Amino acid sequence: MTTAMMEKQGSAVHGDEHWAQTRLTLYQLLSEFIIYKPSVHLTMKWRRKLEHTLWNDGAFLRFRSILAELEPSSLRPYCTAQAREYERLICRRRGSGIPLRESGYVRVEAGLAACRAGAAYDRAGVTLNRTSGEKDDELSVELEFMAVLAERMIEGVRSRGERERLARMQLEFVQRHLLTWIPSFCEEMRAGTVSPLYLNLCAMLEAVLLFDRAWLSARVGD
Repeated sequence: MTTAMMEKQGSAVHGDEHWAQTRLTLYQLLSEFIIYKPSVHLTMKWRRKLEHTLWNDGAFLRFRSILAELEPSSLRPYCTAQAREYERLICRRRGSGIPLRESGYVRVEAGLAACRAGAAYDRAGVTLNRTSGEKDDELSVELEFMAVLAERMIEGVRSRGERERLARMQLEFVQRHLLTWIPSFCEEMRAGTVSPLYLNLCAMLEAVLLFDRAWLSARVGD
């Protein structure tokens, strides 16, 4: 094997390991910013974590910059303003507005959508936390599921077959669930806000899913 080929293979392995770690961080980030209102604690937590997270995506870089560039004197007022925007966009959706659920965007009955998502969790042997009685097809729960499986893929030493099985489960979930409704959800969010925080959060969510679908497809096919 030539030196050039060895370097190319080494670069591919490094890139593979980098995204395996990065995707876990991003799924956790997205889930927490859907579950919780922006607060000083949440903002500072993710500002510190994202300092060491590298991903060459425009929405991610803009989102990271928003958190990083907040001055101490403006941090609390900013979080208060974004919490109000969260109430308007997110909490409203959990009540009489557009629900933050897969069943709000796909043409199936709500209970069936939740049942199908729950069946995927059961097949994977995953038990998810419920902070406020969330349904199985809610965005925060679906993102948490992806975070749990992302963590499984990087913990310990797994066989090739086990890694491929985990990748296949995640790929199927992204394709059969998240990508069937997230584009419509993000379109609704973009139409309803001018907040750079939430505009970039939506763009980042879409980018993560598309990038991850390609990455998972390669893990299943190689």
